[in-house]
Order: sequence, then structure tokens, then C-alpha cells
Amino acid sequence: MVKLSDVLDKKGRNLKEADLGEQGRREPAVDPPPAPKPGDKAAPAAAKPPAAQAPAQPARSTPPSSPQPSDDAHVMPPEETPLDAEEMARLVSYYTPNSPEAKRIDMLRSQLLYPFHGEPPRTIMITSAAPGEGRSLLTANLAISFARGLQQYVMVIDCHLSDPVQHRLLGVPRVPGLTDFLLYDTSLPDIMHWSKVDKLSVIPAGSPSNRSSEILATDKMLGMIRELRSRYKDRYILLDTPPVQAFDDPAVLARMVEGIVVLVLGGVTDRELVLRSIHSLPEEKIVGLVLNDMNSAVMDAPALGTMQGEGN
Repeated sequence: MVKLSDVLDKKGRNLKEADLGEQGRREPAVDPPPAPKPGDKAAPAAAKPPAAQAPAQPARSTPPSSPQPSDDAHVMPPEETPLDAEEMARLVSYYTPNSPEAKRIDMLRSQLLYPFHGEPPRTIMITSAAPGEGRSLLTANLAISFARGLQQYVMVIDCHLSDPVQHRLLGVPRVPGLTDFLLYDTSLPDIMHWSKVDKLSVIPAGSPSNRSSEILATDKMLGMIRELRSRYKDRYILLDTPPVQAFDDPAVLARMVEGIVVLVLGGVTDRELVLRSIHSLPEEKIVGLVLNDMNSAVMDAPALGTMQGEGN
């Protein structure tokens, strides 16, 4: 089977590179009482204030400063906005399943389900070379196509922890999710949410975290993927991951899956950038390269079939 890098060297399309785009306060000093003048009468002992009440207590009047949250502290996710009209229009497999764009998604699904050689991969990572190439929309559309078109059980795991969108696209809560399982010991069943599409479940990103590479590169993450694969033998698992050239996460997750789909935005992404992305991944696991349409941001499924055919 010919390597994708060889195919790109020979048949790469003319593409342009995408824009990567108190401590507590010190108590105030208390002035000592003035020394008594000669001839003044001493104040009666009963009039002396008790020693414990002499200094004022600033802690009562001044609220303590708020502690800074640590990396592992629970942080509430921002309030979500509903899908806008443009996002709905691009979720073609759900809103317009009979459109030409949705049919091309179905073609990609068939290519993955019925490969030319070997068994179909059941854990598939979907990534891209650069941000903004339509990776998350492709993941959501492909999952809907699996669930609706063939009545196949499918699960989406949102591994883009810094900028997750699958919970919005597929209509599930963001928490509890993946980070809550990996960091806070939330149980696996509690982070699995059924979507608005029958047979499609989602593990959303979960509570916000800025340590995605550290969290994902753990034995617990690998164990979760293996458990899901063995427990749900009738289920396809799609991982939405960040761009290869912007994050380390895809290289970490690539060793945990059986297949990888690389998305490229046609007419925008530079071929050399794509080659560098492919070289950073285990090339034997790459099942195809999908060329996305920059206007509809869905995909061009025949590109996958063409490349697989050339590998025969």
C-alpha cells in the first residue's frame, strides 16, 4: 500500500497554508496609649479593656482575598450559545440528509466500513493539519451518518479540551465529561450522554482544562479507550482531536486508535504542512486523506477512495 506522503508528493493539490492560528493582609499597627501625665489619676482597673479586645481585628471587616484556582481545580465552563443558522446548515447529515453534501459524508462512511484490505477500524481519530479546516463538523456529520444511515451504534469523544464543540453540535451537556473522568474520578457511565440522534452517544470534553497533553497522555486515557472498545463491540468510536501542527494531543492519541483520518481544507492548506502533519503520525494507521470544501466545510469523500485505490 502506497504511503500517503508519496501520494501527496506526486498528486498534491495546490493549497495555501492556513492561519494557525495575597497573601493575607498584615494587621495595621496600633499606636500605644499615651503615657499618663504626672498628677493624673490612674484609671480604675475595671475600666481597662481586656487584652484580647485591645487590637482591632481586620479579618472581620476585610474579606480574605480569593484563592487562585489550581490547574486541577474545578472550573465552570462558560455559558453555551445555541447553534446559529450557519452551523445548522453545515450539520448536513442531521438537517439535510438527502443533500449532495450529506451523500458525500455517507460515501466516506462506506469507505471506512468497507476498506479494501483488512477489518474496518472501530476506533478512528479525526484530525487536521491546521485549525479551521472543518474537523469537528466532519466528525459530527460522520457520526450522524453512522447512526442514521446504517443504524450503527457510534460514540463521539471530544478530545479538543481547549476548544470543544461536540456538545453543542450534538446537543449534550459539556459536563460531566472527559476531563472529569481523567482528573476527578467521575465514573465512565456518568460521562456518556445520549445525543438527540438515536444510537449516537457523546463523551464531551468536560470541565475546562489547560493541560490537555498531560491529561490525555495517561494510562487512564488509554485504559478508557480499551475498555470502551472491549465493552461495546458493536460501537464505532470517533475521536475529535485538535490540529496536528498546533497541539501535541493528536500524536499522543494516535497510539491509542486503530485508524486516522486527516482532513485538509482544499485550496487553503499548504501541501508541505500536510506532509509534516502526516510524518508526525503513525502513517500505517492513516486510512485516508479527506479534502474539505472551503465553502460548505463538509468534505469531498471521493478523495479518500481515490487514495485508497492507488494503494492497491
